[in-house]
Amino acid sequence: MTAPDGAPVRITVPADARYFRSVRLAVGALAAMVGFDVEAIDDLRIGVDELCATISEAGDGGELVIAVAPEPGAGIRIDAATTKGPVEPDPARFGFSRRILSVVADDFGYEAGSEQVRCWIVRDLVVEGAATGGP
Repeated sequence: MTAPDGAPVRITVPADARYFRSVRLAVGALAAMVGFDVEAIDDLRIGVDELCATISEAGDGGELVIAVAPEPGAGIRIDAATTKGPVEPDPARFGFSRRILSVVADDFGYEAGSEQVRCWIVRDLVVEGAATGGP
């Protein structure tokens, strides 16, 4: 859940794939609190892997800062940022990540500034049988 002041939960890990599992586990637990089912949680974990891999590739090797903003009953937003590296991500690999994220997230993006790169995913909670505004 969010911190008492409404701020997102922050996770900082080295830009090393061995640490991405910790981020996946934390996101899975927070997604469960929001109300996502097992399939949606698995999708979010896949999305987090792509998010971390992309941001690591674009970064300079510094720490990844991941902010997870769960909204119980509504959805979750996951932002990742790091210091920009000297090399742009491989377009073919980044294209592959975009295809994956387009399936597992309702919204996603990537921004590269002069000093920082940022990537995010958003997944809305869809509740089966929810009222659709009918009579």
